[in-house]
Amino acid sequence: MRSNLITILLSSEKRTDLLLLLKEKPRTVEEINNELDTNSVAILPQLKKLKENGIVIQEKKIYELSLLGKIIVRKMESLVKALRQLENDYK
Repeated sequence: MRSNLITILLSSEKRTDLLLLLKEKPRTVEEINNELDTNSVAILPQLKKLKENGIVIQEKKIYELSLLGKIIVRKMESLVKALRQLENDYK
């Protein structure tokens, strides 16, 4: 069952960071863990949710954005940057 896309994209900072990271290039779980300073226990559920919703695809051990994921992340990137700037300004 597909979840609400806005919830999928923005309800988890880890998931948002993951999407922005995958925008740069496809990566393995190990590369994702290193870049985001996390571990597989934290990142695998996020990847699963993104795969279930057609935003990320997996080819062998490599994860990348699907065409839908690329479109979504391109559009959401400026919103995420603006929201993070607002958060920083009002701390």
